[in-house]
Amino acid sequence: MAIDFSWLGYYVPIFGFLFVFVIMYAILSKTQVLGESGFVNSLVSFIFAIIFITFLPAVSYVQTIIPWFVILIICLFFFLVIVGFSQKDMDAFMKPWIAWVFLGFLALMFLVSAVYVFNPVFVKGIADLTGNSQDQVFESFRKFVISEKFFGGIFLLLIAAVTSWVLTRTVKK
Repeated sequence: MAIDFSWLGYYVPIFGFLFVFVIMYAILSKTQVLGESGFVNSLVSFIFAIIFITFLPAVSYVQTIIPWFVILIICLFFFLVIVGFSQKDMDAFMKPWIAWVFLGFLALMFLVSAVYVFNPVFVKGIADLTGNSQDQVFESFRKFVISEKFFGGIFLLLIAAVTSWVLTRTVKK
């Protein structure tokens, strides 16, 4: 018999508020953009969290991202446990590319979640601006994604990333 945790769904807006408040407070305290005053940092964080909680697509975005983020963290943990048990020297395996792969998956997760949550908002706005139906907007978007322009842009982005990496890396002697 499974335990029913569906009652937690009622508290998701509160969790979202707390999540934004804590993250904003940590960022403001660490960067000291507004100074060292804890009161100012907490007040600004509280205002950001209030604005966030009143914008329903933002709450939906966080509700979509957080479970995937937790799944990604758990997968990373299990991957590191498996590597830790299979390797004698864990430091020999831990290279910067592992962090970059993790950050790549994280960025992809944020992007896919944003498209999933905000797509109806964008499509409705584009349909209203152009006078087309939402189906026509979806069809033109689908044609764009499978076009040479899109893949050419992705290819140029990859070339720019590799070039930047090659130019900025340090050579070990």
